Amino acid sequence: MITLISVMDYLSMKTGGTRFLMSIFSKLLKTKKFRVILVVGQVIDKPSLIDENLEIINLNVYSKYKLPHEQPLNAIKFMSKLRFIIKQLIDYEHSILHTNSHLPNLLPLLTRVDIPMVCSIHHLESLQYTHTFIGKLGIAILQDFLELNVKCNIIHVPSNHTRSLIQQKSIINRHNIVVIPPGIDTRKYFAIPRKPSNGLFVMIGRLERRKHYDHAITAFKIVARHRPHYKLAIIGDGPLKHELVRLIRRYGLERNAFLLGSVDEETKLELLSRAEALIHLGYPEGFGIVILEALASGTPVIAYDVPPINEIVKNGVTGILIEKDNIIELARAIMSINRYDFDLKMLRHSAKRYDIKIIAKKFETVYRSLAAEGSRS
Repeated sequence: MITLISVMDYLSMKTGGTRFLMSIFSKLLKTKKFRVILVVGQVIDKPSLIDENLEIINLNVYSKYKLPHEQPLNAIKFMSKLRFIIKQLIDYEHSILHTNSHLPNLLPLLTRVDIPMVCSIHHLESLQYTHTFIGKLGIAILQDFLELNVKCNIIHVPSNHTRSLIQQKSIINRHNIVVIPPGIDTRKYFAIPRKPSNGLFVMIGRLERRKHYDHAITAFKIVARHRPHYKLAIIGDGPLKHELVRLIRRYGLERNAFLLGSVDEETKLELLSRAEALIHLGYPEGFGIVILEALASGTPVIAYDVPPINEIVKNGVTGILIEKDNIIELARAIMSINRYDFDLKMLRHSAKRYDIKIIAKKFETVYRSLAAEGSRS
């Protein structure tokens, strides 16, 4: 029996990354060869779809409404409690530690970790998009110097782009990087019939600055003049909600742009199946699970031509890639996209290699390999 100890900041099934990890854990537990213990800084929600055999240790230190870097004292408490609890858990034979975000990845700097360790780095924060001196200093020290040089057996990244960035910046972690993208249950999306509604566009994700919802709303100011019936439905919650509401009102787009908040999975799938296209403008981005969901639904994607998004979306085949931050080009793409230019079978076929069964098998291979190495040592 292999004991997998996974660490993450939050447990919230409203995020694609968490749903993906829960799917991986479920697949591992079904093999009867794994015990999975999840240590989290805060449980935000725990719906019934989480596997009942998953053991959850809630350290209960974070506020549910702020990111870790927005609550530094709680982040310190998290790392202090994490250090103590991991010391207790790693006594298990055949144990593996898998950390899943920036702060947990620093754990080996605080305590001795005598078991094989996987560190997931989903994306790198960029100095270019950080505008304060303290923010730039934090990225330079905590991320570029410390996190990227933590001693991990495996550095897991979701994209070739992130692997390339780490290889450029890291001193010691250049040859132990494994690329495994996120995955989805493609069967669930394939089963939804495609029924596009003329002029409906969808965005999905946390309402935060790096997702650039303001770009889409500004583009819709142009779109609405020429296509007054076009609609933009934004699914998700986050700190930018009130700012985006004010922007919609300032542009007079109350009949064109709608903030739907968090919706249930059935509603999300329904909107994806009806959308002319998914609009995804996030950068810097780790991967973009919602893009996989759109493609599996048979819905093309309008996105900025930036990595790693352009590893998934192929211009003219599975969507339209446009110049980053070009609002005029974005508006033109929204007005000119023709759903009949995109083959439904091709869109769905492009998502098949990200099926959760394939991705889970890749993680299982990594875990088994590390467990075998740990046994030999």
